[in-house]
Amino acid sequence: MLHESTVMLQRHVAKVGRGESKHMSNRKIKQSKQPAQQAPLDVYCAARGFDRDAFIHHLISEHLARDFDLETEPYRLRRSLGGLAPLTAVDLFSGAGGITLGLANAGFNVIFCADVQKACAATHQRNFPDIHFEAVDIEKLDGADIRKATGLRKSQLDLLIGGPPCQGYSIIGPRAGDDPRNVLFKQFLRIAKDMQPKCVVIENVSGLATLGKGAMLGQIGEAFADIGYDVDCAELVAAHYGVPQLRWRMFFIGWRRDLKRRGGFPTPSHGRTAIGDLVPNRTLKPHETAGFLTVFDAIGDLPPIGSGVRGHAYLAAPTTPFQRAMRVDAGTILHNHYAPKLSKQNLERIEHLKPGDDWRSLPHHLLPAGMQRALRKDHTRRFRRMHWGGVARSIITRFRDPKSGEYIHPDQTRTISIREAARIQSFPDWFVFEGSNTEQYDQVGNAVPPLLAKSLGRELANMLTSRTAEKRPPVKSRYQIPARSFLVAAE
Repeated sequence: MLHESTVMLQRHVAKVGRGESKHMSNRKIKQSKQPAQQAPLDVYCAARGFDRDAFIHHLISEHLARDFDLETEPYRLRRSLGGLAPLTAVDLFSGAGGITLGLANAGFNVIFCADVQKACAATHQRNFPDIHFEAVDIEKLDGADIRKATGLRKSQLDLLIGGPPCQGYSIIGPRAGDDPRNVLFKQFLRIAKDMQPKCVVIENVSGLATLGKGAMLGQIGEAFADIGYDVDCAELVAAHYGVPQLRWRMFFIGWRRDLKRRGGFPTPSHGRTAIGDLVPNRTLKPHETAGFLTVFDAIGDLPPIGSGVRGHAYLAAPTTPFQRAMRVDAGTILHNHYAPKLSKQNLERIEHLKPGDDWRSLPHHLLPAGMQRALRKDHTRRFRRMHWGGVARSIITRFRDPKSGEYIHPDQTRTISIREAARIQSFPDWFVFEGSNTEQYDQVGNAVPPLLAKSLGRELANMLTSRTAEKRPPVKSRYQIPARSFLVAAE
């Protein structure tokens, strides 16, 4: 019935709906007293007698169908559809853009991002050139700034999402209750109060739940209640959603109270376990990780390189669905495949390790001084070499350092490269990280895995577009919002 070509779609997919609002450019918005003009998409449809919603559905379907593959589709991450996506989202503390990329593949038009790091701004411009980005401290940002940049009215935004910096919460990093970063969630909710979006989501490390003997969890629950939102929390494991990594993250999902909705945690698509079944910081049994993607699934096709060396070309064909999905649209140049330069002593240590070995397999004279007196039951992930059939552990910003965890390549004398870490985080190869090597380590390690964000986004999109209010029961979790938070709301 419609005869728009795929070529036309590729050329206009991020442009044709841009006139619906003023938010699809990084250029400053100019205020005008001229009457609002009809959006280009509306004009186009009216001139041809097309039903606008049906035409959008057709464009999206054609875009997805042009290279659809049943095996790779669960892991595909395409570039943003821009104004064609039916739902709006704002991503604060957006970092490299893991959440943005996931939401863009889940039916959201991400219209505004912000992060204080300049390297993140460069990465954003490289990968999301049509999404407005502000390199700004959240304390200097407010709802009026976002509304001005996007053209949205109060209460019009569908989703406000963000992951405030987590170093003060993490059991890996220092756990400081008075760390100023620990109150950034209040700045985030200040903007939520001003914007009044339909749904508000905060992502963070699981350690947040136990900070201050649970006080932080209660504070977040009460803060949501104070601004008119019903909130639930749960730990999600990235491996459950096609990410080749055992990464636990806490998600808070709040719904504006007038919408009468609760929940939105996606059902796992991988493995045999459910939300809440797996607990971090312990050894998982084989049946608990069955069905998860392995290290080989993630990086087995990437070319060998040495420590301190950068690879630029693929040398082997992809052999797994995940590998094939990661390489779609990547071209022939391999970006960010740089392996950190290690000391001679660290290289000698790595040479002694077989897949699955850790510091306990090293000769005593090669151990760092601080570990020569360590108990053998301690630090069991330090200097651990990955093995091809295992599931990668959580990628952190220090993945370049072999003593930080299980980050030594399965069969090469080095730690994993930036691109390998990005693969384990589920970033496709077409997604390029900008900045210095250190800035790239930080961007990759701090990111929310895009495939996890995609799964969450699809579940929220279903609830946002449903005409039926749905209050889902809490999912299984070690932590729950204290009941007093709901009493605050009732008052």
